[in-house]
Amino acid sequence: MAIFGSAGSAYAVGDAYFPQDTTVSLTGADYIIAASSDADSVTTNGTTTITVTISSGQSLTLTSAAGYSLSNDMGFGVTCTGAKSVLAIVPASTKTVTISPNTSSVVCSSSTGGSGGSSGGGGAPASTPTPTPTVTPTPTPVITVTPAPTSTPITTIGVMTPGQRGFVSLANLNLKEGDVVSSPGSSDPDVYIVNAWGYKRLFLNPAIFNFYGHLGGFSKVKNVTAITRGKMVASGLYRNCETNDQKVYGVQVTGEDTGILHWVNTSGAQAVADDADFFKKVFCINTKEFNWYSKGSNYTSVSQVPNYSR
Repeated sequence: MAIFGSAGSAYAVGDAYFPQDTTVSLTGADYIIAASSDADSVTTNGTTTITVTISSGQSLTLTSAAGYSLSNDMGFGVTCTGAKSVLAIVPASTKTVTISPNTSSVVCSSSTGGSGGSSGGGGAPASTPTPTPTVTPTPTPVITVTPAPTSTPITTIGVMTPGQRGFVSLANLNLKEGDVVSSPGSSDPDVYIVNAWGYKRLFLNPAIFNFYGHLGGFSKVKNVTAITRGKMVASGLYRNCETNDQKVYGVQVTGEDTGILHWVNTSGAQAVADDADFFKKVFCINTKEFNWYSKGSNYTSVSQVPNYSR
């Protein structure tokens, strides 16, 4: 990734920004990520866990309307709002938090708001067992994890489309197609080129950027705020337009300055069925960049192309 050093305000907008309430479905239950939640990335294995990478200055709120346990490996606490359980993640530094909701454990119900109070005399614990009856009954433990986490496809939540992130047009952002942008001083100082649809593609390292001399070099990179950058969605779909190769490749970022290309071996019709914006996300690269990458095994679905998030 290109690293630039000019100082500027650090904005907390990450690549997983949620302008409205967003439903995440796991086996047996739905959970809500609250509007205005913000993180670097939010992924789920589709069955049992949600993984959040989040930086200082960002916050994410997850709610279970059924009051299920929202246990996590970083010890963030759960509060009850009526029958809803609410997990608020507000880190002091960058954290990766794995949340493991448990439909067998109801920690909030309509009777659990407020402190239980009967004043009491001589020590008879008659009214003490209040929390216990509500905690274990109804949900059958059958929903527990039988399909082991062998689910290869990792679904990225919150990437969304440019429109869902508030993108209207490049002109609205004082940009034009082909502009090269960066947000120095933010959590993501990488360099991207933007297209008219609101997608951006990463220049993986300075060597690759220098393959495109017509862009004018680093002095021509436009500094934008992290908020502006966050309205555009990163794409990892490339085509070698210099040779007019019709194959579309997905890039897998394997390190700070390294990556592998995988041919997305699927029909155009299937690609659009899997992702309506597929062709809007494809960026042209030249032969030098194409040859720079090593080539990996073919992808057979658009869903296998990783979503880049710094």
